[in-house]
Amino acid sequence: MAIVAGGLFAMSLDAEAQRLIYYTGTVQWIAGSTMIVATDEGLSLRVDLTRIPLSEYSGLTIRDRIIVTGLLSQDGNYLVGTSIQRARLDYQAP
Repeated sequence: MAIVAGGLFAMSLDAEAQRLIYYTGTVQWIAGSTMIVATDEGLSLRVDLTRIPLSEYSGLTIRDRIIVTGLLSQDGNYLVGTSIQRARLDYQAP
């Protein structure tokens, strides 16, 4: 059983790699088929967008709040995205 200890994740790759995981965060940038998200946990997460329909992220801009779902890459260094949803802000301005 291989263990990956990358900057983002530390978990076994056999069974865990196939489980969908999600992060809530803020879009930092999008370029081509890659998005960088600042997660609420304080991570800077690279997301591969090739499996996500363009319609789910085409209107996103920097600082948009999102929930991204996907699978851990084989090397454990990024998320292979499967879906993106806009996230609601849970607070009300004074």
